Amino acid sequence: MSRARRSLAGIPLRAALPFAAAVGALALLPLVLDPYALNLVTLALVMIAGALAWNWMGGFAGQVSFGHAAMFGIGGFVAARLLLATPLPAPLAWLAGGLAAGIFALGAHPTLRLRGPYFSIATIGLGEAARLVFTYWERFTGGASGLSLPIVAGGKEALYSWALALAAAAVAASWGIRRSRFGLQLLAIKADVEAAADVGVSATLHQDLVFALSGAVVGIAGGLYASYFSFIEPNDLFGFDRSISFVLMCVIGGVGTVLGPVLGAIVFVILHQLLLASYPQLYLGLYGLLLVLIILFEPLGISGLALRVARRLGRGGPPPAPLVTSAAGPASPPGAGGGGRGLAP
Repeated sequence: MSRARRSLAGIPLRAALPFAAAVGALALLPLVLDPYALNLVTLALVMIAGALAWNWMGGFAGQVSFGHAAMFGIGGFVAARLLLATPLPAPLAWLAGGLAAGIFALGAHPTLRLRGPYFSIATIGLGEAARLVFTYWERFTGGASGLSLPIVAGGKEALYSWALALAAAAVAASWGIRRSRFGLQLLAIKADVEAAADVGVSATLHQDLVFALSGAVVGIAGGLYASYFSFIEPNDLFGFDRSISFVLMCVIGGVGTVLGPVLGAIVFVILHQLLLASYPQLYLGLYGLLLVLIILFEPLGISGLALRVARRLGRGGPPPAPLVTSAAGPASPPGAGGGGRGLAP
């Protein structure tokens, strides 16, 4: 069989067929789920899209952002205002929210001059500034009172389908980016920005592009989130815990992998619901403890654990690369997983 026949849109059939089957099975879930379970799965799908988009910046380019809540909130509020003030269909309003979030990410270009913890600290300030601005911009966001949104045509089932489509598109985009020349250039920047520049890779251009793409998809996820819950307020969408959640989902599943953020988002949503019900005052502290434990004992999260098990069974690839990087580059030699394709399970 030729290579063309063994692939579907550039994705090997051995990966494309199970993926298509999984999406088809998920599309039928509303037929058997009760309303609470449907809400939970829809939220997980929205978070999967957001986590994968964050991973393009934090995992592929190595710039760990703690400010993606700003893009999530901008996408949500722009989409909400369009739905309230215009007859625009909901999907177009979400796309417009994503475009606004992507433009905002481009406006954060000066932060990309920083690397490592300096960039992370700058994005914390960026996210908090956006939260304060939108909280006091009551004419646009409703302030602390928030906004109530109209019900989208088709109800919860239609929104579930859109969330599934967005998550599936984010998975396919992650696969494509990881195996493209653009993805390899991002990995080169992550490994050593100066060495990448020496071979003609523009760190500024590539980081701008990936930050804008990441922000746009997170913004679309914010618009879909707003429509699904029919009510939004700035402290929810722009809260620092929202930014932490994107980081934690990728850390739980495996930063820099393709399927890791998917697994991490599913685990995170389940944990979030359990912790909110049992420890509503402590869940942020428990998230922080979980983050520290994973970084210390399993830097690639669930994906790293799966690779270790596979190696013990004699089927594994190269050892997983560490999550923590310094401002100058990775904590281990670049050849230890930073530039290859073995990280993506």
